[in-house]
Amino acid sequence: MKYKVVIVDDEEHCINTLKWQLEQYCADDVDVIAVFSEPNEAIKEILILKPDIVFTDIEMPALSGLELAANIENLVDHIVFTTAYDQYAIKAIKLNVLDYLLKPIDRNELMETIEKIKTIRSVKKDKQDNTNQELRKSKFVNKIALRNNDGISFISLDNIIFIEGDSAYSIFHMVNQKKIVISKTLSFVEELLDEPFFFRVHKSYIANLKYVENYIRGDGGEIIMSNGMSISLSRNKKEQFLKIFGQGH
Repeated sequence: MKYKVVIVDDEEHCINTLKWQLEQYCADDVDVIAVFSEPNEAIKEILILKPDIVFTDIEMPALSGLELAANIENLVDHIVFTTAYDQYAIKAIKLNVLDYLLKPIDRNELMETIEKIKTIRSVKKDKQDNTNQELRKSKFVNKIALRNNDGISFISLDNIIFIEGDSAYSIFHMVNQKKIVISKTLSFVEELLDEPFFFRVHKSYIANLKYVENYIRGDGGEIIMSNGMSISLSRNKKEQFLKIFGQGH
């Protein structure tokens, strides 16, 4: 996914140069969605556009880049100052902006800035993923979020009887007879449901072992769930499944 970029500078040639550099050297990572020569106009549009990165000059009429940054620092993940005057560096650091590029902007320094953003975003995502995973595993948040056509359903793990895989879709069979369909493969769901009581009994089914009612012998066999539905048990999963219930050899 590319980062949405906005450029703010009162000098048109500076805007054009930076835009060209970003499109020439960082095209795989960024998409310049708007440019502004008026900082007050930029603030209004940034509220709507919600860019990931804002490159802004510092010395501009009506509103300085420092003032612009103070107005948008809670709206934008990354702010990068571009200026010919390095005496603003200390103020930039105090504002906790991402980076500070001196004009004329060196392409290697620009590319390093984009790489820095990628690293920051990656670390932040990893931390968020770990936090979400730990929260989900905790006894206080025993739910998962499933995105479907209507939005997002937050469902309790205890309310899932089994999940059925159907090509690129997964169907959640719930205790209230409700079904939730998401456009994710069963393998994706298997990784999401890393709780010990969810067991991949077949290439097409993941069962919540809490809701297993009966087992019917066969080559692999069949499992009757608490809602009366029958799901297949793979032959290569049979021994492991029976051992869970103390029935293995």
